Amino acid sequence: MATYQPYTEYSSVTGGGFETNDVVGQSGDVSDRSNTNTLRPVTVKQILESTQEIQDGPFVSYNQELHHVCFVGVIRNITDHTSNIYLTVEDGTGQIEVRKWSEDANDMASGPGDDSDPTKDSSSQVAQQYQIGTYVKIFGALKEFGGKKNIQYAVIKNIESFNEVLTHHLEVIKWHAIANGKLPDPSTGGSSSQVQEGQQQSTSGQSLFVSENDSSSSRSPSDRILEFCKKQCEGKDANTFAVPIPLISQSLNIDENTTRNCCATLTEQGFIYPTFDDNHFFAI
Repeated sequence: MATYQPYTEYSSVTGGGFETNDVVGQSGDVSDRSNTNTLRPVTVKQILESTQEIQDGPFVSYNQELHHVCFVGVIRNITDHTSNIYLTVEDGTGQIEVRKWSEDANDMASGPGDDSDPTKDSSSQVAQQYQIGTYVKIFGALKEFGGKKNIQYAVIKNIESFNEVLTHHLEVIKWHAIANGKLPDPSTGGSSSQVQEGQQQSTSGQSLFVSENDSSSSRSPSDRILEFCKKQCEGKDANTFAVPIPLISQSLNIDENTTRNCCATLTEQGFIYPTFDDNHFFAI
């Protein structure tokens, strides 16, 4: 992934993303949504163009409330401040700076590139985790300081397979369509018959996305894992608590490989996200 950079130019905020002329259907009424604890897959443009409709209210972009978000992109620049780094990440629709704090006490104690010690590495430990030109996936809470969008409590994961990039953008398209009444909202437990009929006619009875109400998968490992994680995380703080994979595996009697794969799928779908490392998750 280190040498693969399909976004050949630094894009401006006006490129990519979605058109603003979508009409919200009856099933996409924003007043019916309760998204405070939702992890929403987005593009950088959606983040940058989001606005607060009321003071101190949630950010809204293309009829979606953005609280916790995740997005993918290519690292274009790394600025090392020893105890933290700033990554400039671009996804073809825009670019944004994300700050990542170091978890290494040695980074906090001494700065990179110290002329008094020529043997010292020129970059901190946290900076060495990432490389310019590689893909990353970022999770965090959307905030604004000084008129500039920021991702608070950012978790940054290196992407190993380009399939993760494609999957993320499919999820972005799905939730954009749901927010604008083009697909039924699975979180409400209801559906729009007109939307479903239109989908069936256009796809000859085949749907692009698996039905959330499909009884054959109602008790799949992923459903059991999500239910378990939600119960464990209820009332907890994501900054201090996470559910480890071994606990999930042992509690539900599911082997760790299956558990890990299900957690990866649930992360892509926006139901959980990794916190301390790739083995600890928090449900929102």
